[in-house]
Amino acid sequence: MTAPVPGPRALVSYIRTGSREARIAYRELPEKERSAYRALVRRVFETAITRHLGKRPSRERMLALIERTGDRHPQYAGGVRRVIRSAVEGVAVSGMSPRQVLTAQHLVIREIAKLHEDFRAEADEIVDPGTEFTGSEPHAVAKVTLKLDGTMHALELLRGAERMGGKSLGACIVRAWVDAEQRRWRSAKELGRYDLFPEIGSGKGGGDDYRHEAYSPSGLCRATVDRYGRLRAVTFMRTALFGDDGRHGLAEQLREAITEAQAGLKTALEPRAAANVAEVVNRIA
Repeated sequence: MTAPVPGPRALVSYIRTGSREARIAYRELPEKERSAYRALVRRVFETAITRHLGKRPSRERMLALIERTGDRHPQYAGGVRRVIRSAVEGVAVSGMSPRQVLTAQHLVIREIAKLHEDFRAEADEIVDPGTEFTGSEPHAVAKVTLKLDGTMHALELLRGAERMGGKSLGACIVRAWVDAEQRRWRSAKELGRYDLFPEIGSGKGGGDDYRHEAYSPSGLCRATVDRYGRLRAVTFMRTALFGDDGRHGLAEQLREAITEAQAGLKTALEPRAAANVAEVVNRIA
């Protein structure tokens, strides 16, 4: 098995699997990076405590968490009690080394993750809430930023976009999207989330030609996405692209068209999925 990459990715892996290798991977970090990792674990630990105990935790729930985690890890029971009380009651942690504190915090995080499926499912966003992937293209007129799940976070048109025709500009936007998507997919593959579809541009799509389209409110542009919500084409419906708001106004219309295309995709696919299930059932019958 490949050793976990020290740092945030190892923490995500630990939250999901409880792997000891993932828990201790930080020990491979250079000393100057360990303080940042300790701060990261402390933040995630506090998030976990709030998720499980709420913003106004009762003493009974706190003691139950201490007992549950201590029973599972008796050799660390004292440390677990101290870090939980520190988070809930503001009691200072004393008599513990930084490694002991980090170990106890890890154990509590994992115990809470086992109790809350949504905490495990959202581990990558909890560890790195700012996870996003930005792509560009050779002409440097378009920039696209995607979230980990592949939805669009931002789309910008840069200086020089005004000098391009609609067809060329549309191609640049798609290229920037592909660049961002390739970055996103590689990270998703490492994390094991949002990676169930083939990498864009890999040729592993099996010739799937399903597309879904949506227009901007003004009808100026049309965005076309594939069944995974990935932008495949931008079409401008008239030659005059830039109004009073220039490239910023056009970028806003593009964002609206793409957002609508991604949002409408699920609804559009649901009847197809139901039909496929019915077909399989009929064949079995």
